[in-house]
Amino acid sequence: MKNITVKDIINITNATLLNKIDDNEKSKLLSEEVTDIVTDSREVKPNTLFVAIVGENVDAHKFIPDVAKITDIMLIEKGEDEILALSDKSSLPDNKAYILVNSTLDALQLIGGYIRSIYEKKVIGVTGSVGKTTTREMITHALRSSLNVFSTSGNMNSQIGVPLTLSHMNDTDSDIAVLEMGISEPGGMDKLTKMVMPDIAVCTMIGVAHIEFMKTREGIMHEKLRIASRMNDNGVLFINSDDSLLSKISSSNDISFITDGNAAPNCKIMKYGTGSDADYRATDIRYMDGYNTYTYVHEDKKVTVNLTQSGMHNVLNSLVAMAICDYLGLDTDKAAEALENFEGMRQKEIMTDKGYTVIDDTYNASPDSMKALISVLRDKPAHGRRIAVLGDMFELGPNSDEYHREVGRFIKKCYSENNDSINELITVGISSKLIAEEIKDTDILINSFEKNMDASEYIKSIIKPADIIVLKASNGMKFSEIVKEIV
Repeated sequence: MKNITVKDIINITNATLLNKIDDNEKSKLLSEEVTDIVTDSREVKPNTLFVAIVGENVDAHKFIPDVAKITDIMLIEKGEDEILALSDKSSLPDNKAYILVNSTLDALQLIGGYIRSIYEKKVIGVTGSVGKTTTREMITHALRSSLNVFSTSGNMNSQIGVPLTLSHMNDTDSDIAVLEMGISEPGGMDKLTKMVMPDIAVCTMIGVAHIEFMKTREGIMHEKLRIASRMNDNGVLFINSDDSLLSKISSSNDISFITDGNAAPNCKIMKYGTGSDADYRATDIRYMDGYNTYTYVHEDKKVTVNLTQSGMHNVLNSLVAMAICDYLGLDTDKAAEALENFEGMRQKEIMTDKGYTVIDDTYNASPDSMKALISVLRDKPAHGRRIAVLGDMFELGPNSDEYHREVGRFIKKCYSENNDSINELITVGISSKLIAEEIKDTDILINSFEKNMDASEYIKSIIKPADIIVLKASNGMKFSEIVKEIV
């Protein structure tokens, strides 16, 4: 991370110090350099700034007395008496920098924003309802064919994860940064983009994830596109023109309206997709020999792109990676070669020692991502049966039942086009039974369970060599339990 001292932290956050420092020690502490910033007390090391976040389940101030045995630097929003009451300790160690602020989360975001403001290279921000992480990783992978890239790690895309990610940026080690920006409620994007200030932004698609909090797809789109509200001058926003809502965005005037007039001056809109209106297009899309193959087209340029990832969604994810490399003037042949070697992150394909294939996509679920997985199952060459194990999807608001039925109707459509696209549907949970209801008049075998263990036992009893089985549900369904049992 950038060189930053305790004094810098105090100035950035407009903080005060608890009176626990001798005058002789104060100047030494103020000049102490922060080597890392963490919110997890288990990750604390000497010279780490520990940020005590007040969470829904845990107030991290309870760890302050123990953390103070390891590091001298702590960011707090509660006084000594409250900390001691929480931690059941009698005193706090003296001569430590207890940096007191009104809100540790707000202060963390101020620190992240400051470090971003002194980062001199371009920053790419990636958002969208579905595909953020894979798109981020594909962009990173393609860029690394020509540049040193700093990128978000894991799922650090939240109000806490983004500033922690920003805190590790250093323009002496990278040529460009790629940051994932996830939101779950109104107002969230304004806070993120205020910190990130992207030069280039990507919106992958507008689905219904978190619609419980943002009411409509249009509301989700307006919130996501506020990523442009703090873009740097001459910023570029890449939008997926295959998305039914994003396709309606035709100019920077549309973005300016969505961001209440706060879009970057001269903000450009670049479209990527399969239609003729896209600036960057995927054409001649085929699935063959285990590859998604397509032709990348921009103006007079054509490049063949081969992917080991299945599904149309991955064509679009890789397309915007190619587009960004092209826009930056990088070698698109090298970018395509890098994408051919890209391995997916969350969707894991496991060939078991019993000869059947498990596609584990159990991290989370929305109607769009569930339909995308069904498309993968449909398109995957199979010598055995195609089996889908689907569970409940959460945070879908009052129309949750309809969104589950929508997945069922999509399965029915796939089946009507190809009777071998799916042979058996296994549902787990309550709402997912509605998926099954929509396909009752097909020849797809249906089995429904309410408990993971019952589903696991059934799967183990029927699975055969050469079968392909895909699994997806919201994270709260704990489908990892099923995967563990069957692989």
